Amino acid sequence: MLFVYAANISEVLPRDLLLPLAVALAGAAVVLALCALLFRDPRRGALLASAVVLAFAFFGHISSQLDGDVIGEMAQLALWAAFIGAVGIYAWRARASLGGVTTALNAFGLVLVGIALFTIIPAETSRVVRASEGEPVSQVVMAEATRLPQRDIYFLVFDRYGSDWSLKQRFGIDNDIYPDLRDKGFQVIPGARANYRATDFSLASMLSMDMLDDLTRSVGPDSDDRTPARAKLGDHEVGRFLRANGYRYYHLGAWYGPTRTNPIADEVRVWGKTTEFEQILGDATILPALGHLTGTATEDDDFRNRHREEALFELRQVAKLAETPGRKFVFAHILLPHPPYGFDAEGDIVLKATEKEAVAAGREGDLFAEQLAFTNDRIRELVEVLLDRPPDEQPIIVISADEGPFICGNTDCVDRTPETYGTRFGTLRAYYLPDLDYEVPSDDTGVNIFRMLFREYFGADLPDLPNRSYDWPDNDHLYDFRDITDELPLPGG
Repeated sequence: MLFVYAANISEVLPRDLLLPLAVALAGAAVVLALCALLFRDPRRGALLASAVVLAFAFFGHISSQLDGDVIGEMAQLALWAAFIGAVGIYAWRARASLGGVTTALNAFGLVLVGIALFTIIPAETSRVVRASEGEPVSQVVMAEATRLPQRDIYFLVFDRYGSDWSLKQRFGIDNDIYPDLRDKGFQVIPGARANYRATDFSLASMLSMDMLDDLTRSVGPDSDDRTPARAKLGDHEVGRFLRANGYRYYHLGAWYGPTRTNPIADEVRVWGKTTEFEQILGDATILPALGHLTGTATEDDDFRNRHREEALFELRQVAKLAETPGRKFVFAHILLPHPPYGFDAEGDIVLKATEKEAVAAGREGDLFAEQLAFTNDRIRELVEVLLDRPPDEQPIIVISADEGPFICGNTDCVDRTPETYGTRFGTLRAYYLPDLDYEVPSDDTGVNIFRMLFREYFGADLPDLPNRSYDWPDNDHLYDFRDITDELPLPGG
């Protein structure tokens, strides 16, 4: 568990580790006690308990490296069972060598813990020092409202939903939702782009209504720690402003940790209780394989099921909140059309094996197009629900994305060509702005979404910031921002 935490140290905090670690230690203690009773000897019991814990905790890690096509899951279970059996026989029969083996294993365990702590301690120390040297988080609202609209505000973020240009460039898809949104009275911005090329940084600029230059100064350009940027997704300016002006803040989250919950929201609605880190830990254990063995596992894997259920839950909650009285701000981060590709166009389940086969055959675009079609139908349904009321009660709606689709499997593979930048930075953006005579700029970026809304509807003194987009060299230099605006081949630029 410490190794998983250390491997993800740039994205997690100690609080993410506390509950899983407590559960793991309690479980290991129970296994140790049972094995000690079985052998009537704590040292012999500890040997068998170590084998059981090793198999439980490391099955998924090793299985993912072996690939089921090389050694099937059932064969892997059999090998682990044989390993536990062999250790049990040794523990039962060992005599003179028992003490030496126990000492060696204890030393090996301490070395492993030391290796993990070698990564964890410097990183956490750096965070503590940075926090002590930084300025305290201001609780003052960024601007003062001079008038108060009586309309609800919906901010619906669909993850990796690229702009028309982006989707055409990446997958050859001609998106059909823009005309429908225009027919409903939305301003659709074909040239909309993100300020940064990753979800956490992009949403941080949107919700803080500011660029992230302060992090270059406070964290330094040569850092891989994403948590300072993600901290801006918690006590953010948008939520603070709206709550100060009488809005109730509803936060709808999914499995993505930074937006799963929010400390200043009046109400957080999520499907399930497992965090992203806990999901990773659970998937790495032997439990999914045992579910397949016993026939208790679901048709698809747990993560893909969760991905689907959370998206559907959020969509239902947005529709339900439309009927909730009182002025409200609804933030929903919906992980569609973001992979995994769990839906076809009709909403039927796409299994992991089907996705794997299609991607291997070079047909990822087909999967994306199907999930996009499903997502578009859900957006159309939500728009109908939200606008189904008298004109003077219709809400302000922003439908946006955080980033465009990936080119490959991680945020670091950007080859810095204009085409790649356009794919990653081009985003969906559509505004429903009732009673407002305002034309959104054709090169709109996320940082100005709420600056514009609060200025035009609330009379706040929040002028637009320059519409600029920023890249960084790699994930080890996250805050070494490079302005790439003039390289974007997007309309409106």
